Amino acid sequence: MVDMAHAQHSPETVRTWLITCFASHVGLPAQDIDPGRPLSDHGLNSVGSAGLAADIEDHFGVVVTADEMWDHPSLEALGLLIARKLADTPAGALGSAN
Repeated sequence: MVDMAHAQHSPETVRTWLITCFASHVGLPAQDIDPGRPLSDHGLNSVGSAGLAADIEDHFGVVVTADEMWDHPSLEALGLLIARKLADTPAGALGSAN
């Protein structure tokens, strides 16, 4: 049986959501975001980073720490981290994550 909560969060869907969310944090159109560039190159500061981490937790139900944000400095790397965390999360542990 396929767990739909996990199936809907492929690395590509995570990346797409991250680009849209990140664009709103930095005030840029999503099409102007290069997911391979460092987040700071797009103008994300520590306050914005904390807000992005909170949005990730609200949306996906996984915690991304400040250290993980630092260690995964692009949306591409961050998306892979989130997808990996989702894959490692037991089905019932996601709660009401969207």
